[in-house]
Amino acid sequence: MREVVVIGGGIVGLLSAFELTKRQISATVIDESEGGLASWAGGGILSPLYAWRYSDAMNRLTFDAMSRYRDLFGELVGSCLDWSDLHQGGLWVQVDTKEMDSVKDWARKWGVLSETLSGSVLLPSFPFSEGVFFPDLGNVRNPRLLKALRSYLVSRGVSFIKDKVVSLLPKQKGATLETQRGLVLNPENVIICAGVGSDKLLSMLGVSLPMFPVKGEMLLYRLAPGKVPSVMLTQSGYLIPRSDGAVLVGSTLSLGDCTTYPTVSGRYQLEAVAAKLFPEFSSLKPVHHWAGVRPGSEVDHPHIGVVPGCTGVFAAAGHYRNGLVSAPATAELLVQMVCGEKPNIEPAPYSLSPVLRSRSSFFKR
Repeated sequence: MREVVVIGGGIVGLLSAFELTKRQISATVIDESEGGLASWAGGGILSPLYAWRYSDAMNRLTFDAMSRYRDLFGELVGSCLDWSDLHQGGLWVQVDTKEMDSVKDWARKWGVLSETLSGSVLLPSFPFSEGVFFPDLGNVRNPRLLKALRSYLVSRGVSFIKDKVVSLLPKQKGATLETQRGLVLNPENVIICAGVGSDKLLSMLGVSLPMFPVKGEMLLYRLAPGKVPSVMLTQSGYLIPRSDGAVLVGSTLSLGDCTTYPTVSGRYQLEAVAAKLFPEFSSLKPVHHWAGVRPGSEVDHPHIGVVPGCTGVFAAAGHYRNGLVSAPATAELLVQMVCGEKPNIEPAPYSLSPVLRSRSSFFKR
């Protein structure tokens, strides 16, 4: 197989290039932002926020994310990355009594270790008690991971082009693409994984998916390392600790907004969440405030596979909040399909053919 062009340099695009290099296949990554609008901005929780509310199709991509990331870190540590960037302190989730049986059933089905635990056991000042702790879960420091992954890929001969694809025309195999700067490429294999930008690219190929932008804002505070030991997830918001004492507070949700600037209203909302979840934050100022755009979807799992009517063109789109957690499995499945290998995960549920809307509420995911 000749070179594969990957459109999108977020976590799915980078891991797709990673999978291609493992197969000795040349890859070129094109991305106008050098990292994607969601991959750099997200908190990096390595679980869907309420995994038991998702379909099996989503859970197949995410249930073993921690072990997949441990394997990835084993290959990347030393390339601008340290093991401390994979925080393995667990995940606590606020769960009310009526949902507790569903949580336990989900944990048994997917082999995820769990225990009923009050949030105040982990964080003495925490205002919520009823919940479940998943000790084997955690989070990844996504900006450092993306930087290390990109550096590793460059060392393996992957080419990176900072540009925007403005034209995409299918041919007998693959596609002809043109960039904003006038570059024309004619690869026989193309992977589209440009986050919220995938919708426009797919429309050039005559494909429409139930996708839309969802803006989210986050704050970052500084505490002593270990003061917040685990990811703490509630219906009000969440805390994501890093190993050096940084704590992320998130997040807002604004449907249809594709801007990437933070807002005053978003800051006030998140400061209120921070003070509610950890009272010490009420006397501290956040050191950073930013925004990103998630590729929202009316389906609760991503679309992964060949673009209908376009031989040699593949896509992974609509990951919403779950791009980082599902990226290793998504990239593996995608590249297996590109290379004609037998997939480890049944690909049919992720088809880009006409799909049904999810039965789970978008706002509860």
